Order: sequence, then C-alpha cells, then structure tokens
Amino acid sequence: MSYDPKAVEPAVRAFWAQNKVYEKAKKKVAGKTSFYFLDGPPYTSGKVHLGTSWNKSLKDMFLRFKRMSGFDVWDRAGYDMHGLPTENNVRKKLKLFTKKEIENYGLAKFNDECEKFCVDMMHVMNKTFTDLGIWMDFEHAYQPISREYISGEWFLIKSAHDKKRLYEGLRTMSWCPSCQTNLAKHELEYATVTDESIFVKLKVKDKSNEYLIIWTTTPWTIPMNLAVMVNPEIDYVRANVEGEVWIMAKALAGTLVSAVAEKKMSILEEFKGETLEGLEYTHPFADTIHDYKEMKVKHPKLHTVILSQEYVDTSAGSGLVHCAPGCGPEDYEVGYRNGLPAWNVVDERGSFPQSMKEFAGFIAKKDDSKFIDALKKRNAIIATTKVSHDYGHCQRCHHAIIFRTSKQWFFKVEDLKEQMIEANKNVKWVPQAAFNAFDSWLKNLRDNSITKQNFWGTPVPIWKCSQCDKHDVYGSLDELEAKTKVKVTKLHRPWIDEVTYACSCGGTKKRIPDVLDVWVDAGTASWNCLDYPQKKDLFNKMFPADFILEGKDQIRGWFNLLMIASMLCFNKPSFKAVYMHGFINDSQGRKMSKSLGNQIEPEEVVSVYGADTLRYFQTGSAAPGIDQSYNPEDVKLKYKNLVVLWNVHNFLIEMAKDAPESKAGADVPEHYILSKLNTTIQAVTRAFDEYRLNEVPWLIEELYLELSRTYIQLVRDKANSEDKGIVIATIKRVLLDTIAMLAPVAPFIAEQMYQNLKEAFNLKAESVHLLDWPKCNAKEINTKLEQQFKIAGNIMQAALYAREKIKLGVRWPVKGIVVLTVNPDVKLAIVGLGEVIKSQVNIKDIKVQEALPEVKEEVHINSANIGKAFKQHAPAVMKALQSTKLSDIAKQLRTGAYILKIGETEFRLTQDHFTFVRTMPDHLVEVPFSDGIVYLDKESNKELEAEGFMREVMRRIQEARKKAGLEKQDKIDLHLEVSDDVREMLKDWHAVIAEKVNAKMLKVDVSPPSKQHKNRSSEELKGEIFSIHFDVV
Repeated sequence: MSYDPKAVEPAVRAFWAQNKVYEKAKKKVAGKTSFYFLDGPPYTSGKVHLGTSWNKSLKDMFLRFKRMSGFDVWDRAGYDMHGLPTENNVRKKLKLFTKKEIENYGLAKFNDECEKFCVDMMHVMNKTFTDLGIWMDFEHAYQPISREYISGEWFLIKSAHDKKRLYEGLRTMSWCPSCQTNLAKHELEYATVTDESIFVKLKVKDKSNEYLIIWTTTPWTIPMNLAVMVNPEIDYVRANVEGEVWIMAKALAGTLVSAVAEKKMSILEEFKGETLEGLEYTHPFADTIHDYKEMKVKHPKLHTVILSQEYVDTSAGSGLVHCAPGCGPEDYEVGYRNGLPAWNVVDERGSFPQSMKEFAGFIAKKDDSKFIDALKKRNAIIATTKVSHDYGHCQRCHHAIIFRTSKQWFFKVEDLKEQMIEANKNVKWVPQAAFNAFDSWLKNLRDNSITKQNFWGTPVPIWKCSQCDKHDVYGSLDELEAKTKVKVTKLHRPWIDEVTYACSCGGTKKRIPDVLDVWVDAGTASWNCLDYPQKKDLFNKMFPADFILEGKDQIRGWFNLLMIASMLCFNKPSFKAVYMHGFINDSQGRKMSKSLGNQIEPEEVVSVYGADTLRYFQTGSAAPGIDQSYNPEDVKLKYKNLVVLWNVHNFLIEMAKDAPESKAGADVPEHYILSKLNTTIQAVTRAFDEYRLNEVPWLIEELYLELSRTYIQLVRDKANSEDKGIVIATIKRVLLDTIAMLAPVAPFIAEQMYQNLKEAFNLKAESVHLLDWPKCNAKEINTKLEQQFKIAGNIMQAALYAREKIKLGVRWPVKGIVVLTVNPDVKLAIVGLGEVIKSQVNIKDIKVQEALPEVKEEVHINSANIGKAFKQHAPAVMKALQSTKLSDIAKQLRTGAYILKIGETEFRLTQDHFTFVRTMPDHLVEVPFSDGIVYLDKESNKELEAEGFMREVMRRIQEARKKAGLEKQDKIDLHLEVSDDVREMLKDWHAVIAEKVNAKMLKVDVSPPSKQHKNRSSEELKGEIFSIHFDVV
C-alpha cells in the first residue's frame, strides 16, 4: 500500500472519533502529575494562517509528548473574541463605516452580530485545528464573552483598585483615527515612511528680526505647539543669515544654513542652551488661534524656551525641538514638568474642530501639506525636505497613527518594574534572546492604559456618579448584582449600561462607557483558563502555568500582559517556561502578503501533501525566535521522507509474511542501529524536556533515514537469507519506537503505520497515542561504534560524490579508494567498517594512509587573508612564514591550527591563511571530507566492466518484472538475447543473475528464444542492444 495522506488522514480521524482515542489518552494519565499548559488565544477571525498552524502544531507536538510521558496535561484551548478585529469584520458585513452609523443601526443589534460572528468563527477554527490533528480541549475552550470569564477580568480590575493601582488620568496617547480608539505601546507596528519635514522660524518676542529655528516631521502638530525645547548643555549660536538672526545648535548650523536653506551666514554669538530658558516667541498662527491668549494667563511658560536634556540632541534638525505636549508622550512629559497643558483639539477621527477657524475640518497627518501652506503664507518656512523614518501604525488596521489627549484608566505598574525583572529571572525562556527582549521591555515598562472607546469588548466594571464623581469598582458580576439587586443576563453594551443605582449624593451612578483593552482579556487567561476565582481547586493545584508558547510579537503583547496581570493580583509570574517562535516569511525572506502574491494558506499545503507533512515541516523549520521561511521544495522533501518511512514499514510487513522474527544472529549493523535508536530516544526526550522543540523532527528523521539508507542496505543479503529473523526483529524494534516518537509530530501517518503493524504483529495497544513514551536502554548505546559509522558515512559521501564528478553510477564497481588522513579515529573506523564502506560504495579495495606519493601538494601563503586577520602584525607574520617550511605547517594544519610564535606573541594560523594546490594522475578523483581527502581510482578493467554490466542488466530485469506486475516471490523462465561481447561478459554471472531476479531457468544466448515469451523488452546499455524475454513459472 502506497502512502496517500488524502486517504490516511480522514480514516485516522474517523478511527480516533469512533474509538474516543483522545479521551482515552487523557483518561490514561488522569490523576498523575499535572502539567498546566496555557494556550495563547488566537482571534476568532475564522482564518487559520500558516503562522497559526505552526503555533498550534508546536503546541500539540509538545502536549502529546507530555501525555505519552505520563503527565496529566491541562490542554484547554482558548480564543480572543473581543476588540477591533471582530468589530471591523462585522462593520464590513453590515456596511457600517463610522461609530455614528453603528449607533444609528443599534448597538444591541451590532453587538449581537459581533457575538454571533465570534462563536461561528470559533467553530470554524475548531474544525480546522482538528483537521490538522490538534488534540486540545476545544469543547470547553475558554471564551472572553462568557459570564465567568468577564468576572475573572473584573477580579483583576478590582484587585488593582484595592491595591491603589487603578487610576484615571489625562494622557497624550497614540490614537488610531480609523479605529477611533487609543493605542497602547504594544499595539503599534512601525513602517518606514517618507514625509515632508519642515524647518520653521518662530519670531522671538520684542525682536524685530530674530527667530528660533525648529524642525518637525509632523506639520499638523504646529498649531498645538506650546514651547520650544533646548538642551542646556549643548552649544548654540545666533547667526546672521542674510539679514535675519537665527538661533540654532552650533553643530548643525553650517549644514542647516548652507545645505538646507541654501543661504550664507556669519556667527554673531555662541552660548550654552541654558541661557535661552524663558525666551518668549510669537506663534505663527497667533493671528487665527485665539486660545493661546487664554492659555498664557494660566500657563506662563506658554510659547517660551524650556529645557530638556533627555529629548534634545544634535543628531538631526536644528537642535531646537518643537514641543506640543498634547501630541506626544515625550512632549507631554516635558510640558507637564513646566506647567504646560496637554492641549490637543482633534476629534476621534483626527479632524480639527470649527473653533480652529482656518484649520477647521483639516485632518491630522493627512493634511500636512495644508498646514505647510499656511506656514508659507506667513513666511514661517525656511525649507522643506523629504525624510524617511519609522512611523507608528495601528497593528489592527495598519493606519498611520496620530496623537491625541484623552482621559483613560491605567494600571500603575512602573514602580513594579524591578520586582518583575527579578521574578522573570526564574522563568525559563527559549531562546535566551527572548529573555533578553522581555527583560529589556520590562526595564522600559510604562503604566498600561486599560480602556478603549470601542463598542465590542468586556465592559469596564466602574460605575461613576455624574454629579459628585465618586466611583465604585466591581470584582465580579455577582458582586454587581448583589449591590444593585439587578439580574444581569446580557453582559455587553448596551444591556450592562442599563444597570444604574443611586449615589449617596443623590445623583445616579452609571457605568463609564469604555470597554477593556482586549489585552486584558488575554492577560487574565492564566487564571480564567482554570475558572478562577469562581473555583479555587484547579488554581490552587496548578497555577502558575508550567508552559506557554507563542510568537515573538508577544514580547510586548501577551507575555507582557500575563506578567502584569498576575503580578498585580498574586505578586508572581503566571508562567514558568516560555518557547518563542518567529514569524512566517517566504523562501526569499519576505513577509507574506496578498500584495506580494506570496501568501500561502495551510489548506493549500494540506490538500496536496497532507496535514502531517505541514506539521512535520513547520515544527522543525526554524530555531526558536527565528523566522520560518516557507519553501515549497522543503515541504516536498519532508513529504518524500515520510514516504521513505512508509516504505520501510511496508518492507517490514512484507518480510514478516515469510519468516518469524528472531534475536539470534545480531551483528555489527544491528548493534549500530540499536545504539542509534537509544541515542535518539535519549536526545529527543532531552530536546522536549529542554524545550528545544524544533530539534525533535530532525532527530527522528535522522534515525529513520539511517534505518532505511544504512541498516537496510547493509543487511539486504541477510534479509534474503535464513538469518532474516534478526533483520525483522531489528527493523520492528526500531520502527515501533520511531513511530512512537513521530506520533506527536505527524500523528496521522504514525497512527496508520501503527495500525498496520498491529495487525501484522498482533500488537496490544489500541493506538500509537496510547503507548508510553519510549525508554532509552543505555546498555545498548555504543558511542564509539556510532562515531565510526558517522566517519564511514562521511567517507562514503565523499566517494559517492567522486562518482558523481565522473558520472559513474554506483552499480559500476571501481578498483578502490585511498583515504588520506592523520586522524586515528578515521583509521579505526576504516578498520572496523571497511567492508561496509566497500559494499555501500561498490569498491574493491580501501586504503588509509597519511600521504600518497602520486599526489604532489604545493602550499602558498594567502597574504590577503593574513592581512585581514593580523592587520598591523601581518608583515611580521609573513616574514616569519617565509623562513618556515610550509609543508611542515600543512601537516600540522590537518589536525588543527598552527601556532606561530614571534617574540612573546603567538599567532594562530589555520588552513584559511594558506592556499593548497595539488596535482595528481588522471586516474584519481579527489574529494575532501571533514577529516581528510578521499581519492577514488577511476581506472577500470574487463572484470569491473563485466560486473557493472551484470548489475545494470539485473536492474533492467527487475524493472521489467515490476512492469509486468510480478511479486517478489514469483519465479520466471528468463531468456537474455545478447551480442557475443555481452555473452562473454556475463558468462561468470549466470548464477548471481538467476538468484537475484528469481529466475528458475536462465539462458543467455545470441539467438532469440525458441518460443515466444509473454513478456519481452529491448534494452540499450553502453552502446549494446539486448532483449529480455520471460514468462512467469
């Protein structure tokens, strides 16, 4: 039976369902040592892309291993359901493009649609994951839309409130005008954009012709400019620029004036930045924005120079920085210090209001050119230049952000940084780079905003009085119901907003209209997954999670919020170990996108090669933290390798039909492959235990390819003899343990092969997934033998490559090879495995020696490489080498480095510092390998030609048998019609041919057969024409 994933995978899924294999696997380990895996929730978008299939395949592989290893695994799946991804999908479906349109449509109907979309998409994704062979508890997947989950989130908000870590504040924050909500730092993505930057001159008050020169890449923020920042330690100048006096940083003045403004200047005065503090200027838009006058009364430092050492430098611009405290966090910080308001007038869509007169209706960022024109009209522009820089974009809709000042609720966490950094040192991060990245993130942690101005989300559990401003915070829906005596049946807006109650001041307390940031949903998953705080038993038994696994974008996302949430509630991290994978790119390293036409969906791969091949490729495709490059050829190779394994299992089943297995007759090949098996079990187990998950598929693949390509090739004669019992026993043992190890990686093919072997060998376990994890038998490990096989393998690869160079197939024997080496391990390997090498490479002789007189070697100094390596010392090194015998150095370089001593200084020289030129006779073919050089003697003779011809004739006969549909055991009467020359060549090989092709009768003759045979074909080989005639006996 050939391997067909389209047949295998549906059949196996049906087998699992019918026999409840997943349930039995969980029952088998129930009550044993618990292992809490916390599933990072994907959005219920309905689409499972390659990144998600990679993520889930890695998780499933690990969880299957833990179950087989005897752990009671908590494997509850989970989803993200709230937030803008859902809102945007429903908006598109209903053709509602603004918040106003949603309100007109009806918030109740809109949120009902959002809930329906989430639940429907969850079921779609559950099926997709199941089709990929993912074994997780999807039936009870945690859902942030449920009453229990929302109460779990409210528990966090109340905990923060009780610890005085919840506050409301006015902040300048990143804002998405498309989604019409604020964005936290972790919700931004950056893209390189080209903007029009401007140099603006601000007239110094009470000076007729003196200006402060500022530079900005955000012209739309100039109307909200309230100050100019300078660095007190930097040198500044007043310069006469063609009749005007400009104030600039000294280090930038020359470039700014001559290259940017294309003017001439002369320095009038130099001074430190601190002397500019308090200098007033007149805003260019003071003629149209009258709010400035009112603000000046309350904020005396308005439109003056203020000091900032941290945010002003001379890397670009003018050395004077435009400060709009309502348009950026750094500006806000400096403005707050100087008593300036976070003034920002744009609305949710980024539009300037009617009160801004000339600028009414202008859109922030989009209308930068209009603001530039307004400045030009007032003669305030010195120059404009194109500048490429990284600019923040909304991670959800990819729209360019603006800045906006708004009231939000925050978690106070900045003073917890040191505690989090210390606690994180006890978390195992794979790779180490993930720890470094998260540690860096924590060191720069800012207070987290937790509120959003969206419709679809977890309602913020804060009820505030509109009269006295007092507020209550609730830790659960039960607590709210107890207070208000109102039964809450629908948990979202607008229904939750109908719950109101009287305030002690006589006013009414109503819920604030915001929803929680969707990251709060995910951040509380560590206890919500265990149904805490409603239930305590699972939490007390298992928290914190033993393991989490997500992509590198979660450093600032889920990993961050998990840490913050659990530190706020429990004063400790919510996870013990993390595996972080990378992103998905195409084979050229480009991010996959529809616009590039390189996007691949999992279904495209599965429909051709099956889910197992996709899982097999993805789980081993990239080291932790490194991006996966999706290459169709690599996927195809993984499929071909699975076919190799499938064929080995077929081979074993066929062999076992003819003979029983036996342990008698074990020899070197058996000792080797059993040693390799146990070494692999040991290595795979360790890789799982140490979370080096990407290495697991490689190690298993190396084992079964070695079983196929080395062991089975070595014992092919034994497999056709009376000693085949040991071959059957050995292949069965190795194959069963290989399949058990492969089961977590490629569960479908592993199950089908196991079921086939179960039938052939009467195995007991109902499913491969109900087996225990294979145990290593250390007594069977022979590291020296494995090392010798590895060396022999390298020699064989070199010899086979030498054959390729002269285009000589392995069926044609050659005289032999000479292995040049000074490594004693190579010599021992050849002594022990010389016969193996000879049979595998089809050579008559193998020699190992340190030199070959026929090969002449010249060694030359590579002056270029020596120059790069030793720089100023290179001349001395060259001079010393010229007086040294280079052939002696070459001998030493074969075993390592050569240390050259000049005075008291030592220089380490390697083969890279020399060039080697070897000349040899025409009959030798040279191929270097890791421990030396292989020389293949390509000179032939009649005997070698005859043997090669015989092997090729046998191959043609076997092909003819296969074409005729014959089984291995079918005997034939065979007549070979050949030339005189071929008859002469084959005269000593009749018995060999007859045995190998299972011919009861064989005749080799120049004449055609006396009777016509049913099967016949004409063949050409090296210019000789011959015919094959046979009948089945």
